[in-house]
Amino acid sequence: MPRPKALVPALRFHISGQSICEINGTTYYLGPADSPESLARYAVLIREYQTNGLKVPSYITSQTLAQLTGGFVVPMAQVDKSQEPIRVKHLTASYKAFVEERYAGQKREIHRLGELCEDVRKSDGELLVEEYGPRALQAQRKLWVDEKNKSRAYVNRLTNAVVRMFKWGVAQELVKPEVWQRLQSVEPLREGYTEAYETEGVSPVSIEIVRATAGHLSPMVKAMLRIHTATGMRPSELCNMRPCDIDRSSEVWVYRPPKHKNRSKGKSRAIPIIGDAREAIIDYLNRDPHSHCFSPRESMAWFRSQQRANRQTPVQPSQQNRRKATRQKEPGEKYDSSSYRQAIQRAAKNAKVASWHPYQLRHLAGTLVREALGAEAAQALLGHSHLQMTEHYAKVSEQKAIEAAKVAPKL
Repeated sequence: MPRPKALVPALRFHISGQSICEINGTTYYLGPADSPESLARYAVLIREYQTNGLKVPSYITSQTLAQLTGGFVVPMAQVDKSQEPIRVKHLTASYKAFVEERYAGQKREIHRLGELCEDVRKSDGELLVEEYGPRALQAQRKLWVDEKNKSRAYVNRLTNAVVRMFKWGVAQELVKPEVWQRLQSVEPLREGYTEAYETEGVSPVSIEIVRATAGHLSPMVKAMLRIHTATGMRPSELCNMRPCDIDRSSEVWVYRPPKHKNRSKGKSRAIPIIGDAREAIIDYLNRDPHSHCFSPRESMAWFRSQQRANRQTPVQPSQQNRRKATRQKEPGEKYDSSSYRQAIQRAAKNAKVASWHPYQLRHLAGTLVREALGAEAAQALLGHSHLQMTEHYAKVSEQKAIEAAKVAPKL
């Protein structure tokens, strides 16, 4: 029979200098060992654990514990190397805690890097960090390739993430610089020299397919599609639009996203809202300036009203309101990249056209602008830091290649 759950899970010392408590496979970092902050967070954690049937509620994390105990901001303490030799498992645990704080709210990034830390821990967790070298990294990469479900480009991305983790360890004085420098010598996997499968490059979607898809979207998502087509912005920038972020003080409206990909590099982002984009956004500006323009909740309400309006038989009294009092998942307050993509792909399926995703629309805008005005104009529209990235997005069309071939020299 399974071991009974502990009524009071143990408070333990971690190599990072923090107190931790492990419950049901999750490690909670509580702050500097034996500090008042860590003891207070431990007490709150145990209270929530016991009052919820020996389960920790999903909203309890290392960060929320700090908020529940007065919002202490506790920096990571310097590791006391005399306590225990630093192993790879200590580095991965510390880096995972850093990732949860650094990427708070970005579930996909936390999940991706969390799985990476777990993979490295399972393979080489007992190794001393000084013993982790290029051969260990290549062996880990081989394991990812052998899984057969990761592309060559993604395996290279994971490998680079491991190197960045050791670079972070150097900054935290957990890893010696020479360990990180050795790992940088590992060359990326080249095309044709690995068993990992290749992914096809993202190609622009046909505007005819976009128009056919738009006919099966709700008015809100169709407006999003119109804006996206006209501006070529990133899907996340589109989903985060708020009335307060659109400067309407001059003839040309300008959308300035408060969060964007290159913000951490000190770069600004300005997206002109003109023409069709301006016509599409007008109906969604008459709301709280700080609320998001596009809400799945509103879109779902429209869909339900259409269902009721198109009903062919009278509504029975028992069917006036069949909505569950408590639903496992409610529509969100704003679209994100995933829900926006899912809405488009469902509409494409209903329109019986080839499936496509929003980034193909960004490639379409970049390609057309590049052909008409040049690469620098496409770079300005797409908000790229380097022209090389724009060349990757805005590919030269086949028609341009055909025209060039007609004037090529003949032998």
